[in-house]
Amino acid sequence: MFVAGVCNRGKTKIRFIEPGAKINSKYYIEKVLTPMFRDDVPRLFPGKLLKKAVFHHDSAPSHASKLTQDWLRLAPIRFVPKEDWMGNSPDLAPMDFCVNEIFKWELFNKAPTTVIGLKRVMSSVWSTLDQRKIHRALKSWPGRVKMMIEKGGHHIEHILSGHKKF
Repeated sequence: MFVAGVCNRGKTKIRFIEPGAKINSKYYIEKVLTPMFRDDVPRLFPGKLLKKAVFHHDSAPSHASKLTQDWLRLAPIRFVPKEDWMGNSPDLAPMDFCVNEIFKWELFNKAPTTVIGLKRVMSSVWSTLDQRKIHRALKSWPGRVKMMIEKGGHHIEHILSGHKKF
């Protein structure tokens, strides 16, 4: 398992979860959010740009917990609180409808034979993902949300299937 993020300014480092780790709020804060906010966020949003950044993640239990939400309220970056999250739909989250798909396709022809090899390949592929495609996915996000609202919260991927891929 791994954690990574994207924004219009680039990608976070890919972080691998320790084998057998229980990903509770404490682990998520210590092993994911703290290094991400210490290392990636300042790199992607230096200086005054930090005020423009808004952090969003999915509704995994460790993300939605009171402990995590309270930690984020004290962080130096704005975030989308869980009460404002959109429905749990792969049609809406850019990581789901675009980035993970591209990432998986780029990994498809690789054949690592060890866990270390897999991590090395994943890190290499992650670092070379096309930022233009990520930007287009992020740009399409508001329109996707609007379309889902217009469709009463129902899935919209079938409507988008004929549209240009990222």
